[in-house]
Amino acid sequence: MTTDVNTTQAILEEFRVKAKEDIFGQDAAIDALAAELALCFANRSDDRPLGVFVLAGPDANDTKAGIFHPFTAALGAAGHFYDLSPPWGGEDAIILGLNRGFPQSMSLPQFLRGNPKSVIVLNAIERAHPTIVSRLMSAWTANVLQDPSGREVSTREAVFILKTELAEGEIGELARQESDPDRLHVSAVKLLADAGFPIPVLRSVDAVICLKRLTTGELTRHHCQGLEDQVHAHGLVLEEGGLDARLVTYGLHPVLGAYANGVQALLDRLDVDLALAKDKGAEKVRLVLGEESILVLPIDRALEEDAASKSGTDDQEVRGNE
Repeated sequence: MTTDVNTTQAILEEFRVKAKEDIFGQDAAIDALAAELALCFANRSDDRPLGVFVLAGPDANDTKAGIFHPFTAALGAAGHFYDLSPPWGGEDAIILGLNRGFPQSMSLPQFLRGNPKSVIVLNAIERAHPTIVSRLMSAWTANVLQDPSGREVSTREAVFILKTELAEGEIGELARQESDPDRLHVSAVKLLADAGFPIPVLRSVDAVICLKRLTTGELTRHHCQGLEDQVHAHGLVLEEGGLDARLVTYGLHPVLGAYANGVQALLDRLDVDLALAKDKGAEKVRLVLGEESILVLPIDRALEEDAASKSGTDDQEVRGNE
Protein backbone atom coordinates (compact mmCIF):
# COMPACT_ATOMS: atom_id res chain seq x y z
CA MET A 1 0.00 0.00 0.00
CA THR A 2 2.57 2.50 -1.16
CA THR A 3 1.06 6.00 -0.91
CA ASP A 4 2.09 9.64 -0.75
CA VAL A 5 1.02 11.98 2.04
CA ASN A 6 -2.01 13.37 0.19
CA THR A 7 -3.24 9.91 -0.76
CA THR A 8 -2.80 8.70 2.81
CA GLN A 9 -4.83 11.61 4.16
CA ALA A 10 -7.57 10.95 1.61
CA ILE A 11 -7.67 7.25 2.56
CA LEU A 12 -7.92 8.02 6.27
CA GLU A 13 -10.58 10.68 5.78
CA GLU A 14 -12.66 8.34 3.62
CA PHE A 15 -12.44 5.70 6.32
CA ARG A 16 -13.39 8.12 9.12
CA VAL A 17 -16.39 9.53 7.28
CA LYS A 18 -17.81 6.20 6.12
CA ALA A 19 -17.17 4.38 9.39
CA LYS A 20 -18.84 7.12 11.43
CA GLU A 21 -21.85 7.02 9.10
CA ASP A 22 -22.17 3.26 9.57
CA ILE A 23 -21.27 2.89 13.24
CA PHE A 24 -22.94 4.67 16.14
CA GLY A 25 -21.10 5.84 19.24
CA GLN A 26 -17.56 4.72 18.39
CA ASP A 27 -16.03 7.90 16.94
CA ALA A 28 -13.06 7.77 19.33
CA ALA A 29 -12.16 4.21 18.30
CA ILE A 30 -12.48 5.10 14.60
CA ASP A 31 -10.24 8.15 15.04
CA ALA A 32 -7.72 6.08 17.01
CA LEU A 33 -7.52 3.42 14.29
CA ALA A 34 -7.09 6.10 11.60
CA ALA A 35 -4.36 7.82 13.62
CA GLU A 36 -2.49 4.54 14.19
CA LEU A 37 -2.70 3.69 10.50
CA ALA A 38 -1.30 7.14 9.67
CA LEU A 39 1.72 6.35 11.86
CA CYS A 40 2.14 3.01 10.11
CA PHE A 41 2.13 4.71 6.71
CA ALA A 42 4.65 7.30 7.93
CA ASN A 43 6.99 4.72 9.47
CA ARG A 44 6.92 2.00 6.83
CA SER A 45 9.24 -0.92 7.49
CA ASP A 46 10.38 -3.68 5.19
CA ASP A 47 10.35 -6.02 8.18
CA ARG A 48 6.67 -5.75 9.16
CA PRO A 49 3.17 -5.70 7.69
CA LEU A 50 1.62 -2.29 7.23
CA GLY A 51 -0.24 -2.69 10.53
CA VAL A 52 -1.20 -5.19 13.21
CA PHE A 53 -4.07 -4.08 15.48
CA VAL A 54 -6.12 -5.63 18.25
CA LEU A 55 -9.82 -4.68 18.19
CA ALA A 56 -11.19 -5.09 21.72
CA GLY A 57 -14.24 -4.14 23.74
CA PRO A 58 -18.00 -4.84 23.45
CA ASP A 59 -19.33 -5.78 20.03
CA ALA A 60 -22.87 -4.36 20.11
CA ASN A 61 -24.61 -4.62 16.72
CA ASP A 62 -21.54 -6.36 15.22
CA THR A 63 -19.49 -3.16 15.44
CA LYS A 64 -16.17 -4.92 14.80
CA ALA A 65 -17.37 -6.19 11.43
CA GLY A 66 -18.84 -2.74 10.79
CA ILE A 67 -15.39 -1.18 11.12
CA PHE A 68 -13.81 -3.82 8.88
CA HIS A 69 -15.87 -3.05 5.77
CA PRO A 70 -15.23 0.73 5.44
CA PHE A 71 -11.60 0.15 6.49
CA THR A 72 -11.06 -2.34 3.67
CA ALA A 73 -12.90 -0.16 1.14
CA ALA A 74 -10.86 2.96 1.98
CA LEU A 75 -7.59 1.07 1.61
CA GLY A 76 -8.74 -0.45 -1.68
CA ALA A 77 -7.76 -3.82 -0.24
CA ALA A 78 -9.11 -7.36 -0.40
CA GLY A 79 -10.48 -8.72 2.87
CA HIS A 80 -10.41 -12.17 4.40
CA PHE A 81 -11.67 -13.56 7.73
CA TYR A 82 -10.31 -16.53 9.70
CA ASP A 83 -11.72 -17.93 12.93
CA LEU A 84 -8.86 -19.33 15.01
CA SER A 85 -10.89 -20.75 17.88
CA PRO A 86 -10.88 -24.51 18.52
CA PRO A 87 -11.44 -27.26 17.50
CA TRP A 88 -7.83 -27.26 16.39
CA GLY A 89 -7.18 -28.83 13.05
CA GLY A 90 -10.06 -26.83 11.63
CA GLU A 91 -9.81 -23.27 10.37
CA ASP A 92 -6.76 -22.48 12.49
CA ALA A 93 -4.89 -25.07 10.39
CA ILE A 94 -6.53 -23.95 7.15
CA ILE A 95 -4.98 -20.51 7.61
CA LEU A 96 -1.49 -21.84 6.88
CA GLY A 97 -2.52 -24.65 4.59
CA LEU A 98 -1.84 -27.29 7.23
CA ASN A 99 -5.24 -28.98 6.85
CA ARG A 100 -4.85 -31.19 3.77
CA GLY A 101 -8.59 -31.75 3.60
CA PHE A 102 -9.07 -28.21 2.28
CA PRO A 103 -7.79 -26.62 -0.95
CA GLN A 104 -4.63 -24.54 -0.69
CA SER A 105 -6.53 -21.60 -2.20
CA MET A 106 -8.21 -21.14 1.22
CA SER A 107 -4.89 -20.66 2.99
CA LEU A 108 -3.54 -17.27 4.02
CA PRO A 109 -0.27 -17.61 2.05
CA GLN A 110 -2.21 -18.33 -1.13
CA PHE A 111 -4.63 -15.48 -0.49
CA LEU A 112 -1.78 -13.01 0.11
CA ARG A 113 -0.01 -14.23 -3.01
CA GLY A 114 -3.02 -13.25 -5.09
CA ASN A 115 -3.94 -10.21 -2.96
CA PRO A 116 -0.82 -8.59 -1.48
CA LYS A 117 -2.87 -5.52 -0.51
CA SER A 118 -5.16 -7.14 2.06
CA VAL A 119 -6.94 -6.70 5.38
CA ILE A 120 -6.85 -9.98 7.28
CA VAL A 121 -9.22 -10.39 10.24
CA LEU A 122 -8.22 -13.05 12.78
CA ASN A 123 -10.90 -13.93 15.31
CA ALA A 124 -9.95 -15.32 18.75
CA ILE A 125 -6.20 -15.51 18.24
CA GLU A 126 -5.93 -16.01 22.03
CA ARG A 127 -7.54 -19.43 21.48
CA ALA A 128 -5.48 -20.49 18.45
CA HIS A 129 -3.05 -23.40 18.48
CA PRO A 130 0.45 -22.28 19.64
CA THR A 131 1.97 -23.33 16.30
CA ILE A 132 -0.39 -21.03 14.42
CA VAL A 133 0.35 -18.14 16.78
CA SER A 134 4.10 -18.68 16.44
CA ARG A 135 4.00 -18.69 12.63
CA LEU A 136 1.82 -15.60 12.50
CA MET A 137 4.14 -13.73 14.83
CA SER A 138 7.08 -14.68 12.60
CA ALA A 139 5.17 -13.23 9.66
CA TRP A 140 4.81 -9.97 11.58
CA THR A 141 8.51 -9.71 12.39
CA ALA A 142 10.18 -11.30 9.35
CA ASN A 143 7.63 -9.93 6.84
CA VAL A 144 7.15 -13.31 5.17
CA LEU A 145 4.77 -16.20 5.57
CA GLN A 146 5.59 -19.71 4.45
CA ASP A 147 3.20 -22.19 2.90
CA PRO A 148 3.60 -25.96 3.57
CA SER A 149 5.91 -26.31 0.55
CA GLY A 150 8.30 -23.74 1.98
CA ARG A 151 7.48 -20.98 -0.52
CA GLU A 152 7.44 -17.51 0.99
CA VAL A 153 4.95 -14.70 0.48
CA SER A 154 5.38 -11.12 1.69
CA THR A 155 3.05 -9.59 4.30
CA ARG A 156 4.38 -6.02 3.85
CA GLU A 157 1.24 -4.67 2.16
CA ALA A 158 -1.19 -6.37 4.55
CA VAL A 159 -3.04 -5.14 7.63
CA PHE A 160 -3.94 -7.67 10.34
CA ILE A 161 -6.87 -7.02 12.69
CA LEU A 162 -7.08 -9.33 15.71
CA LYS A 163 -10.61 -9.50 17.16
CA THR A 164 -10.96 -10.59 20.76
CA GLU A 165 -13.78 -10.97 23.25
CA LEU A 166 -11.48 -10.99 26.28
CA ALA A 167 -12.12 -8.32 28.93
CA GLU A 168 -14.98 -6.86 26.86
CA GLY A 169 -16.76 -5.32 29.84
CA GLU A 170 -13.65 -3.86 31.46
CA ILE A 171 -12.35 -2.40 28.21
CA GLY A 172 -15.79 -1.03 27.34
CA GLU A 173 -15.89 0.87 30.64
CA LEU A 174 -12.27 1.99 30.29
CA ALA A 175 -12.98 3.42 26.83
CA ARG A 176 -15.86 5.48 28.29
CA GLN A 177 -13.62 7.00 30.96
CA GLU A 178 -10.21 7.43 29.28
CA SER A 179 -9.94 9.88 26.37
CA ASP A 180 -6.17 9.80 25.86
CA PRO A 181 -5.37 7.13 23.22
CA ASP A 182 -1.90 6.35 24.61
CA ARG A 183 -3.10 5.82 28.19
CA LEU A 184 -6.06 3.85 26.86
CA HIS A 185 -3.72 1.55 24.92
CA VAL A 186 -1.48 0.90 27.94
CA SER A 187 -4.40 0.17 30.25
CA ALA A 188 -6.09 -2.06 27.65
CA VAL A 189 -2.89 -4.08 27.17
CA LYS A 190 -2.80 -4.77 30.91
CA LEU A 191 -6.47 -5.79 30.98
CA LEU A 192 -6.00 -8.15 28.03
CA ALA A 193 -2.85 -9.68 29.51
CA ASP A 194 -4.62 -10.26 32.83
CA ALA A 195 -7.52 -11.90 30.94
CA GLY A 196 -5.21 -14.38 29.21
CA PHE A 197 -4.37 -12.74 25.88
CA PRO A 198 -0.92 -13.99 24.75
CA ILE A 199 1.63 -11.45 25.97
CA PRO A 200 4.08 -12.08 23.07
CA VAL A 201 1.28 -11.23 20.64
CA LEU A 202 0.51 -8.01 22.54
CA ARG A 203 4.16 -7.06 22.18
CA SER A 204 3.91 -7.58 18.43
CA VAL A 205 0.90 -5.36 17.73
CA ASP A 206 0.94 -1.70 16.78
CA ALA A 207 -2.03 -0.71 18.92
CA VAL A 208 -5.08 -1.91 20.82
CA ILE A 209 -8.21 -0.17 19.52
CA CYS A 210 -10.90 -0.04 22.21
CA LEU A 211 -14.66 0.09 21.65
CA LYS A 212 -16.61 1.74 24.44
CA ARG A 213 -19.70 0.37 26.15
CA LEU A 214 -22.88 2.07 24.99
CA THR A 215 -25.59 2.69 27.56
CA THR A 216 -29.18 1.57 27.07
CA GLY A 217 -30.17 5.23 26.92
CA GLU A 218 -27.69 5.96 24.13
CA LEU A 219 -28.83 2.95 22.13
CA THR A 220 -32.51 3.82 22.67
CA ARG A 221 -32.07 7.42 21.51
CA HIS A 222 -30.10 6.26 18.46
CA HIS A 223 -32.74 3.67 17.52
CA CYS A 224 -35.60 6.16 17.89
CA GLN A 225 -33.72 8.81 15.92
CA GLY A 226 -33.09 6.31 13.14
CA LEU A 227 -36.80 5.52 12.81
CA GLU A 228 -37.71 9.21 12.88
CA ASP A 229 -35.09 10.00 10.21
CA GLN A 230 -36.48 7.19 8.07
CA VAL A 231 -39.96 8.74 8.27
CA HIS A 232 -38.59 12.22 7.43
CA ALA A 233 -36.67 10.84 4.44
CA HIS A 234 -40.03 10.13 2.78
CA GLY A 235 -41.32 13.66 3.35
CA LEU A 236 -43.51 12.61 6.27
CA VAL A 237 -43.78 13.83 9.85
CA LEU A 238 -43.77 11.44 12.80
CA GLU A 239 -46.59 12.21 15.22
CA GLU A 240 -45.39 13.36 18.64
CA GLY A 241 -45.26 10.22 20.73
CA GLY A 242 -45.96 8.23 17.57
CA LEU A 243 -43.47 5.42 18.16
CA ASP A 244 -44.88 2.17 19.53
CA ALA A 245 -42.82 1.38 22.66
CA ARG A 246 -42.35 -2.19 21.39
CA LEU A 247 -40.39 -0.79 18.43
CA VAL A 248 -37.75 0.33 20.89
CA THR A 249 -37.80 -2.77 23.10
CA TYR A 250 -37.68 -5.32 20.29
CA GLY A 251 -35.37 -3.15 18.21
CA LEU A 252 -32.71 -3.24 20.94
CA HIS A 253 -33.30 -6.95 21.63
CA PRO A 254 -34.73 -8.42 18.37
CA VAL A 255 -36.03 -11.72 19.68
CA LEU A 256 -39.82 -11.38 19.39
CA GLY A 257 -42.38 -10.32 16.84
CA ALA A 258 -41.47 -8.94 13.43
CA TYR A 259 -37.91 -8.08 14.55
CA ALA A 260 -37.12 -11.76 14.97
CA ASN A 261 -36.97 -12.10 11.17
CA GLY A 262 -34.16 -9.55 10.85
CA VAL A 263 -33.90 -5.85 11.67
CA GLN A 264 -32.67 -4.74 8.24
CA ALA A 265 -35.42 -6.60 6.39
CA LEU A 266 -37.97 -4.94 8.65
CA LEU A 267 -36.55 -1.46 7.98
CA ASP A 268 -36.43 -2.12 4.23
CA ARG A 269 -40.12 -3.08 4.32
CA LEU A 270 -40.81 0.09 6.32
CA ASP A 271 -39.32 2.19 3.49
CA VAL A 272 -41.79 0.64 1.05
CA ASP A 273 -44.76 1.26 3.35
CA LEU A 274 -43.72 4.86 4.08
CA ALA A 275 -43.47 5.55 0.35
CA LEU A 276 -46.95 4.09 -0.17
CA ALA A 277 -48.36 6.25 2.65
CA LYS A 278 -46.83 9.35 1.09
CA ASP A 279 -48.25 8.46 -2.35
CA LYS A 280 -51.70 8.15 -0.80
CA GLY A 281 -51.49 11.69 0.57
CA ALA A 282 -50.40 11.12 4.16
CA GLU A 283 -48.50 13.92 5.89
CA LYS A 284 -48.18 12.75 9.48
CA VAL A 285 -47.91 9.14 10.66
CA ARG A 286 -47.40 6.96 13.66
CA LEU A 287 -45.48 3.66 13.68
CA VAL A 288 -46.86 0.53 15.34
CA LEU A 289 -45.25 -2.92 15.53
CA GLY A 290 -47.35 -5.53 13.72
CA GLU A 291 -46.91 -9.28 13.62
CA GLU A 292 -44.77 -9.25 10.46
CA SER A 293 -43.90 -5.61 9.83
CA ILE A 294 -43.95 -2.07 11.19
CA LEU A 295 -47.37 -0.61 10.45
CA VAL A 296 -47.53 2.95 9.09
CA LEU A 297 -50.74 4.60 10.35
CA PRO A 298 -51.60 7.97 8.74
CA ILE A 299 -52.96 10.64 11.09
CA ASP A 300 -56.03 12.37 9.66
CA ARG A 301 -55.59 16.17 9.86
CA ALA A 302 -59.32 16.77 10.33
CA LEU A 303 -59.41 14.43 13.31
CA GLU A 304 -56.34 16.16 14.77
CA GLU A 305 -57.95 19.59 14.44
CA ASP A 306 -61.20 18.31 15.92
CA ALA A 307 -59.31 16.80 18.87
CA ALA A 308 -57.42 20.06 19.41
CA SER A 309 -60.68 22.04 19.24
CA LYS A 310 -62.36 19.69 21.71
CA SER A 311 -59.40 19.98 24.05
CA GLY A 312 -59.65 23.78 23.91
CA THR A 313 -63.39 23.66 24.70
CA ASP A 314 -62.78 21.36 27.65
CA ASP A 315 -60.15 23.77 28.99
CA GLN A 316 -62.59 26.66 28.75
CA GLU A 317 -65.28 24.68 30.59
CA VAL A 318 -62.83 23.82 33.36
CA ARG A 319 -61.81 27.47 33.73
CA GLY A 320 -65.50 28.46 33.67
CA ASN A 321 -66.32 26.01 36.44
CA GLU A 322 -63.48 27.39 38.50
